[in-house]
Amino acid sequence: MLHLCYLDESGGCEAPNSSPSATPVMVLLGMILDAASVPALTRDFLDLKRRHFPGRFTSGHALDHILVEVKGSEILQMTRSSSRNKRRQAERFRTELLDLAEAHQCRIVGRVWVKESTTGMDADSSYCYAVQDISRHFGQYMQLKDEVGVLIADGRSHGTNLQVAHSIFTQKWRTGGDPYASLREVPLFAASDNHAGLQIADLLASTLVFPMATAAYCPPRPGFVHSSAHYNSVRTSFGARLSQLQYRYRDETGKWRGGLVVSDRIAHQPGSRLFRL
Repeated sequence: MLHLCYLDESGGCEAPNSSPSATPVMVLLGMILDAASVPALTRDFLDLKRRHFPGRFTSGHALDHILVEVKGSEILQMTRSSSRNKRRQAERFRTELLDLAEAHQCRIVGRVWVKESTTGMDADSSYCYAVQDISRHFGQYMQLKDEVGVLIADGRSHGTNLQVAHSIFTQKWRTGGDPYASLREVPLFAASDNHAGLQIADLLASTLVFPMATAAYCPPRPGFVHSSAHYNSVRTSFGARLSQLQYRYRDETGKWRGGLVVSDRIAHQPGSRLFRL
């Protein structure tokens, strides 16, 4: 049996005060599922997109509809809208997105960085570290299932892709032992246009984890796009369900690992705050 971990991100590495539209948090999320579920997952996701945005899918072959992406930024705009109908549509979309992830027994792992107001992030080192961390958690999941897996990430620049894959390669093939023995390859990079799994991972990160983390950890900043009171409703409505999707486990010392790990550089609050008030 083969499992896949689709990896995508939300937010940027810029300092939160660099512009009114700057992102206060950065999310990197991996979605794990049985590879045998991919055909049904893809069909269900295409149906989800057509139900919520029917006007975009009036022409072309049905399978070409995978190329029409629903962006997380669009759902967030609807979430922040003064229109109750748009906010309700965004809520229904999130509800059905979680329904889909639960129906196909998806599990999530990842990392959330809460940025200091004047400080950006080192994109390459942060991304490499997080991918290594997610790979370890994914590998642990494979050991539990006694199966093997492959990690598929949304493609970035060639240089970044190369650096991230090589950071896994040098550990995987070292003489001292393979820390990712259940992963059959170093991370592969793909265009999200043709992968329902990558599009779903992006939407989980950008429409759920991103606004929840912003509401939970970031002080209000009047005039900034992502300082929206409506983001807290996402946390209230979906925190418990998203928490249940996490893959968490105890290591050899009994410490909890995996799930969504939060690095709060402002107030150093616990990761559990992400999911509940």
